[in-house]
Amino acid sequence: MVFCCWSAAWLANGQNDVTFEAVTNARQVVVNSNFEVTFTLKFANGSEFVPPSFKDFMVLAGPVTSTSMQIVNGNVTREMGFSYTLQPTKIGKFTIGSASIKANGKLMRSTPVEMEVVKGTTKLGADTGEAVFIRLMPNKRQAFVGEQVLLDFKLYTTVGIEGYDIPEDPTYDGFYALELRRFSSNTVQEVINGRQYATKVLRRIALFPQKTGRLRVEPFRIQLAVVDEAGNRGFLFSRSVKPVFYTTDAVEINVSPLPSGDKDGFCGAVGAYEIQAGIDRKTATTDDAITLSLLLRGNGDAKRVQAPTLVLSDSFEVYPPKVVSDKSEEIRGEIISEKRFEYLILPKFPGSFSIMPRVSYFDTGKNSFVDLPIGPFQLQVKAGTGKIIGAGKTGDVGINDILPIKSTAKFAQASDGFVGSMLFYLLAFLPVLAFSFFLFYRKKQHELGAIDPKILKVRSAGREAQKRMATAHQQLQLGNSRAFYDEVSKAYLGYVCDKTGLPLSKFSKHNVRETLISLQVGSNTVEDFLKVLQTCEIALFAGMDNQTSMQSTYETAIGIITKIEDELSKKAI
Repeated sequence: MVFCCWSAAWLANGQNDVTFEAVTNARQVVVNSNFEVTFTLKFANGSEFVPPSFKDFMVLAGPVTSTSMQIVNGNVTREMGFSYTLQPTKIGKFTIGSASIKANGKLMRSTPVEMEVVKGTTKLGADTGEAVFIRLMPNKRQAFVGEQVLLDFKLYTTVGIEGYDIPEDPTYDGFYALELRRFSSNTVQEVINGRQYATKVLRRIALFPQKTGRLRVEPFRIQLAVVDEAGNRGFLFSRSVKPVFYTTDAVEINVSPLPSGDKDGFCGAVGAYEIQAGIDRKTATTDDAITLSLLLRGNGDAKRVQAPTLVLSDSFEVYPPKVVSDKSEEIRGEIISEKRFEYLILPKFPGSFSIMPRVSYFDTGKNSFVDLPIGPFQLQVKAGTGKIIGAGKTGDVGINDILPIKSTAKFAQASDGFVGSMLFYLLAFLPVLAFSFFLFYRKKQHELGAIDPKILKVRSAGREAQKRMATAHQQLQLGNSRAFYDEVSKAYLGYVCDKTGLPLSKFSKHNVRETLISLQVGSNTVEDFLKVLQTCEIALFAGMDNQTSMQSTYETAIGIITKIEDELSKKAI
């Protein structure tokens, strides 16, 4: 019953509320520059979207609409977005009003967004190093032993960055370090000393201090691939880049010890924690073994979390706990770990009991030890027969403490041994099976060798396009818009060339259209194919850098190639 309640609670948490919010990629901008504001509806489908007036700004583009749906662990997430590119024309503090939309029969409004427009500087350094730099930014400078500290590698740039490389990872002496893979890496505009920079978190490390004192993350070098605007570029050519090395500053974090003195029930957890607990039965006898489960979940150093000492009355015998599960995951940009412990409890006497374990952790937000609420769990115990049962689940206690001595013995006839067994015959025929497989493999290779290479290329066109789109997806995750659109266009170009035998020198939109139609690809599919190529071409020349548009282009491109493959396979049947 208790475990069912847990499941119901978790299910309730999974029911996300509908939200409608406004998000901007900058809160401070330079006059006559531009920024984006996006109105996002989550967990519902909306209609009748009405934007604010934008009276203090010039609308350069928009609205650009986008929709997406994700299914993660059975949870469906829907999003609708409406993006605008705006340009401020005067200095001051302004408010972008509320947008509205109808969702689930209700009218929803976004929260107004505050925006500050400042005067920019006309100084443009000739040295690229003045236009790009990296900062190491911890989310806190003071921490306790075992507390999680998030360290961001943040890029500031006014020039195009194609990629980056860290030749040698920095050392984290005194820390236990874990790299995060899922965090917000959107490009955000920031103004520093009157100059507007595009900023982006390149990397995030979770640091867990292992000792007290002033711990230091030493400087390290990072190589940036900076776009050379003077270099040649084009639709079928990669842009020219040049390497720029930058050395970061050191970062110091002051680590304090936990307050002195023993705390009853302290489990070693430091940070922000919650607990779930339960017993597997409410009634038992003195013959029964009862299982008490504790699940600790929080953002501290998981290695320091130990099984709490369970202090019960002399009416119970408590066996050493077991760690049933131990896992970590990334949630909202930080490491969240959980450990589940199980205790085997044997009641000695009948009666009514109230089990209320005491577990505490050190709350870094309150700078004090905090007791976690558990129970009480009511248990009714009746007299048993004197034999312990129900303990086979954990394997720590037998059915009887001492078994009676047997007065007779039974002898079994020895087996015939290895010769004649199933394993003997299997090993005997294994060389024959291996040789047969080798002959079959050679035959298939010979058949493939006899096929015209052009035919093989046509058959593998879809697989090769999917591989190239995988490379595009990597650039999408890194936020490299130009590299992303370049990879998508290469994937489409290669797909057409492989599938139709069209030489690269004769590539044109007209040839692509005529060739795909000759293969009996549907006209609507052909037009969608060409629209993706056109989108890539515009993005490469106009410098489109919208994460939502990139995601939409990627999904559309994958879907069109899949659709063409399906249509051609049906025609071949």
